[in-house]
Amino acid sequence: MVAMRLLAVGALLALAGCGGRPDARPLDRSPAAGQAASADPSLAADPERGDVLMSWVGDDGGGWRIWFARSSDGGATWSPAVRVTPDTGEVKPHGEASPRLVAGPGGRLAVVWPRDVPVAGRKWPASAIRLARSLDGGRTWLPPVTVNDDTTGAPVGHNFQGAAWAGDSGLVAAWLDERSGRPLAHHHDATATAGDRTNEADATVFLASSPDFGRTWAANRAVWGGACPCCRITMARGRDGGVAAAWRGHFPGNVRDVVTAAVAPRTDSPVRVHDDGWVYPGCPHNGPGLSLGADGRRHVVWYTAANGKTGLYYAVVTGAADAAAGSGSEPVPLVEGTRLPPVHGAVAALPRGGAIAAMDALSDGSRATAVAHLPRGTRRARPVGVPGSAGGLYPQILTVSDSTALVAYTLEHGDGREVRLAGVTLGDHSSSRAAPKTRPERMAGAATIGGTRPTEGTAARQAGAPKGRVGTRRGGDPALFAGAP
Repeated sequence: MVAMRLLAVGALLALAGCGGRPDARPLDRSPAAGQAASADPSLAADPERGDVLMSWVGDDGGGWRIWFARSSDGGATWSPAVRVTPDTGEVKPHGEASPRLVAGPGGRLAVVWPRDVPVAGRKWPASAIRLARSLDGGRTWLPPVTVNDDTTGAPVGHNFQGAAWAGDSGLVAAWLDERSGRPLAHHHDATATAGDRTNEADATVFLASSPDFGRTWAANRAVWGGACPCCRITMARGRDGGVAAAWRGHFPGNVRDVVTAAVAPRTDSPVRVHDDGWVYPGCPHNGPGLSLGADGRRHVVWYTAANGKTGLYYAVVTGAADAAAGSGSEPVPLVEGTRLPPVHGAVAALPRGGAIAAMDALSDGSRATAVAHLPRGTRRARPVGVPGSAGGLYPQILTVSDSTALVAYTLEHGDGREVRLAGVTLGDHSSSRAAPKTRPERMAGAATIGGTRPTEGTAARQAGAPKGRVGTRRGGDPALFAGAP
């Protein structure tokens, strides 16, 4: 029955997508429906079952918590919502620092978010990086733990985090950290920007690595300095198990340009995605989107307001060495103008090349959710608005098949907010009949969560992944790529 629903939804969207531009259709059902308020969705795909997974911040009348649900039919129907955080006070809506959902092998899931820590005399609260894990596909969740390891000193900020599955069974998290101290590697020289007049001090990018998907953690590492202190970090996993990150750097002269770097199995020096030269005496509160293609190339979307024109742009970075040599692709404008609000974007690489991007502004300056198909080598984007998305913010996007995707965003209206979903089909649907990622044998019934709860010791074995497959890279962190103990 579920398979028939998926085929019907795919056929309808494919027919609607004829004409060269993506087609976006609002979906009737959201797992957050019925809650008093909801915001900040995060999307992921189950790497074994192919199910669509979503977490969000929701208020069911008792305060803000993180919730989780899964869909086995591309977002048409959802399992009942499950609480990730049992208590209120752990989280609140914050689009730029929203919780990040990570799916790993063997039914292991993780959500990473910042928890406010009020401190007298601070303009903004301090914060801690928190993590909750599930070992049974999201049916139950273990109590949250703190990932930053400076918990005995005076509280400082740890925020604007990213996270990703690394190697066979590892987990990496990165965030912007206020701790003093020189980064241990790849430091952006603080003296180079010390003379810049800015209203916000730079942050340092810290990393934490776990070889067993969050059960144990190595010591935090200060890796990159010179980061804008309130622009989120985005992390993405590649087909080989490696992880890359993108964030906004601070360069001499108060230039705020986006950079990217490898995270796992080894870190390298960040390189600019494009030399925008955007001068801004503070933090723009607007980080990039990142996705890794099957060929390892980094697909990036970012906001800039350089040279008197604001906009969201897309480019492809082949690798650190090529980007440093200036051989990355030229930026493709997704939306630009002189009266745009700050535009937030997300991007998902497509299985057969190219990408699909989502944004939260239209060319006329109105706030709404839109999507754009970006075939390989494209020089022009043709965004299409999502019907009924006026007021939509901070979109997230996930590919469901070669030619379909799911968009989730926060819709603000009056004093309320709610999570909304839309299905997207590409205009060039030559591959629209390709089988979806969801495996038919796992789609015999309605969406459910869980099954037998795996133990820590058996989760990796149930995943069936070959141990050490990508763990022999020189200069890496062997623990991340050795498999769970």
